[in-house]
Amino acid sequence: MQHHDGTDVGPPAAYNGSSIPLGGPGGGSDPALLEFLSQVDTRFKMNDLGSFWGMEDAFRALVESGFATRFINHELAQMVAQPSYLGNWRPSQIVIHRGSGFALSIWFLEHSRKYIHTTSFLGMYSPVGKASLYYDVYRLPANYKNSVFDPAVQLIPDGVGITGQGGILLLQSEDHVYNFHAERPLPVLSFVTASFQTMEWLFNKDNLYAWNANDAERSCTQLRVASYVLGRLSYPSSLEALETLVDHGHHSVRWAAMENMGRISRRAALECITRATTDPHPHVRRAAAATLRLSAPPK
Repeated sequence: MQHHDGTDVGPPAAYNGSSIPLGGPGGGSDPALLEFLSQVDTRFKMNDLGSFWGMEDAFRALVESGFATRFINHELAQMVAQPSYLGNWRPSQIVIHRGSGFALSIWFLEHSRKYIHTTSFLGMYSPVGKASLYYDVYRLPANYKNSVFDPAVQLIPDGVGITGQGGILLLQSEDHVYNFHAERPLPVLSFVTASFQTMEWLFNKDNLYAWNANDAERSCTQLRVASYVLGRLSYPSSLEALETLVDHGHHSVRWAAMENMGRISRRAALECITRATTDPHPHVRRAAAATLRLSAPPK
């Protein structure tokens, strides 16, 4: 068993829902899949991330059952029989099951990425077929805090890894980062939790310093874009929606709402920005203080 695992491309950050009714021997009625999902529903709790690692035996049983191969063959057969069949495919994966705080999918590692990415979820991966998964491992330093981007943070090399057919990789993203190498497309059976971190950091491969950070959850990016659109439209009726987002749990959404509120009501925006000088996040506090300085009347 290899405990250093991960990927620079992963499934969406958050999952909620129920099993997708794929049908057939390779789909939702597969006995091995049903047993695995029963075990997860009983034993895994998102509010206790440690319980995820307790699912390794259940995931191993699913891997050893040959389910992934049956599932892929089932999907291909459906496409041949019904040219209009779409399934539950995404650009680089097909989702098998979305549950409360977890997801099971076939993820396709197609190419290496330009930057080294952190992952905001825990995961277990097993390559499907005879090809192996190769990756570099990096340790996150003591000055790394996921929610506060800092370009001075530098990754610490921590070895290399390989996982072959039937192996299981454990993605320990609380304190490690992984960079995968792909010479050809490789399907991987992926079992992951929902996001437990707010940001996805990108590190430069040459010097290993932090380069940028993205929202870990797609919904946060969508809310920031929505704030921008509401601000550009400048309808007074949009003010209430932006005032609601000012209390959002993600700092980037809060600040986007405040910024764009100013296009509708300067008074309302300044009230929120004044309160934001005591925001829990240092980036918001600094931005609020700078905005207030620029907004102050000349002496």
